[in-house]
Amino acid sequence: MRKFLFSIDQGTTSSRVLIINEQGQIQQIFQKDFNQLYDGAKVLQDASVVYDTVRWCLDEAFKYAINDEVLAIGITNQRETTVLFDQTGIPLDYAISWQSKHTEEICESWRQLGFEPYIKKSTGLVINPYFSASKIRYLLDKHINKDLTNCYFGTMDTYILYRLTSGKSFKTDVSNASRTMLYNIHQMRYDQKILDLTGIPKHMLPEVCPSNSLFGYYNGVPITGILGDQQSALFGHLALNPGEMKVTYGTGCFILMNTGNKVHMSKKGLISTVAWQIDDEVTYALEGSIFVAGSSVKWLRDQLQVIKTAEESEKLAMDATHDLYFVPAFVGLGAPYWDTDVRGTMFGITADIDKKDIVRATLNAVGYQVKDVVDVMISDTEIPLETVGIDGGLSNNNYLMQFQSDLLRCPLKRIATPEVTGLGVAYLAGLKTGFFPSLEIIAKQAVIKQLFTPKMSLKNAKRLYQGWQKAVSISQLYK
Repeated sequence: MRKFLFSIDQGTTSSRVLIINEQGQIQQIFQKDFNQLYDGAKVLQDASVVYDTVRWCLDEAFKYAINDEVLAIGITNQRETTVLFDQTGIPLDYAISWQSKHTEEICESWRQLGFEPYIKKSTGLVINPYFSASKIRYLLDKHINKDLTNCYFGTMDTYILYRLTSGKSFKTDVSNASRTMLYNIHQMRYDQKILDLTGIPKHMLPEVCPSNSLFGYYNGVPITGILGDQQSALFGHLALNPGEMKVTYGTGCFILMNTGNKVHMSKKGLISTVAWQIDDEVTYALEGSIFVAGSSVKWLRDQLQVIKTAEESEKLAMDATHDLYFVPAFVGLGAPYWDTDVRGTMFGITADIDKKDIVRATLNAVGYQVKDVVDVMISDTEIPLETVGIDGGLSNNNYLMQFQSDLLRCPLKRIATPEVTGLGVAYLAGLKTGFFPSLEIIAKQAVIKQLFTPKMSLKNAKRLYQGWQKAVSISQLYK
């Protein structure tokens, strides 16, 4: 009999279901897109529509494989996006996307009241509208005149699980709970002091479970794994040991480093988070991001019009001949600089500079910014960097990936499938049910498409990076 596992990958603008066989190979993908809603500074989603896209994908998947052939289901999801809903699963209001910043006023009031030091110490997070707490508070304040006794909160994993199980399972996993700004990552439970400070009632919060729990059933198939999307990508890269890391090169970059069973609190603005919990064993991660990565290549294409396609940038960069530095601070700089006022600047321009040099400088800037964050991670944790798994659209640029390996002085691994996020929770769910016998067998089955190792001399790599640091310092003087 055929045997499969379903992985639900619920993202920011689409939902997908991956059908995966016992060799860890993806047999089919079903995808349904949905639109986010924009209302001024608000970025919203209709949670019922999101659930309908998940159901559509599952219905299509069950046409490919009958129930008896499906041994487990895993769920990975956009993190932090906040849904309030009633006992029947009907949303109280539009869900607030993780991207929405319109709850900044609430966050600022909490900072002014002096909540941040304790919240940072307990949750590993800084007070920011990115996380769920201020979104919950906003919705509670908006509906203050309603009876919210039977109102539930969930990130998308919880909401989808609740609906799939017809309300039988109101749960989340530790990786998603750690993104709410309400969860004590040291004691591994909701922090009552933070709940009191923010006025968020505990009864509306889902039960927090290990990531490989039996969360419920759908169509008789056990749901045995839940992970937030970035943590799932880390697991999908099999970055299971301290010092192993993944970088997702998208519009910006998400960078996660496995720090093992210890929480490392960053001194330079990175956030500490739970990577996953398998049975009783908790694994932590340090997380950082850069604001501008793929979006800078899009800027070259759409604004400057020096390239026609993103793919063209690779060859142009390889043919460039001049050292040029571009600091792409379109919206300021993140870690380790945390300068929201600095703006984009370019250094080293001479009369013989051409578009090849500008393209290479733009790609190099992505590599430099990733190194900025990685160096902070190494400094904060004192854990040596072992390997880096790469994914996301810009990870297909061979020039940039080779340059990144040269800067980081370690191997970069690009796996054969781009569906690393869906694979991560699939591995987790499959290990729980015995679909995958062991991590060792999964690792043997994983196919590395390309390995990038340092080729540039250490002396030259240091010289180029020192030039970048100088360029950033000068940029910060011009405001």
